[in-house]
Amino acid sequence: MNFKSTGIILTTLATLAIPMAVQAQKAQTPIGNLPNSRLMSISGEVTQLFHDEFLLNDGTGQIIVEAEPQWGQPMNLSVGEQVTVVGRYDDNEFEAFSITNSQGQTIQIHDD
Repeated sequence: MNFKSTGIILTTLATLAIPMAVQAQKAQTPIGNLPNSRLMSISGEVTQLFHDEFLLNDGTGQIIVEAEPQWGQPMNLSVGEQVTVVGRYDDNEFEAFSITNSQGQTIQIHDD
């Protein structure tokens, strides 16, 4: 095997690996399978709003998301909106660190 064929093989392998890596980064954790205390991302529909919490449903289950925006930043979520939440699961609640709405706007969450 010469250097040229080795380069072609490596380029082909890299090309095949990139889509798999991108797919792995976009993987969502279903609400029904949330493990405790691990940073993760969940997505779904906002079904109810409370003071500093909301109910999120992804079709596999629903969970209360604790979300207190940083000072001066409004929550601006509405029922029926699709969102992605980055945070951690703890004691039957999901503690949000950030929320991204369907328009791509990210809300940073205050950490108590």
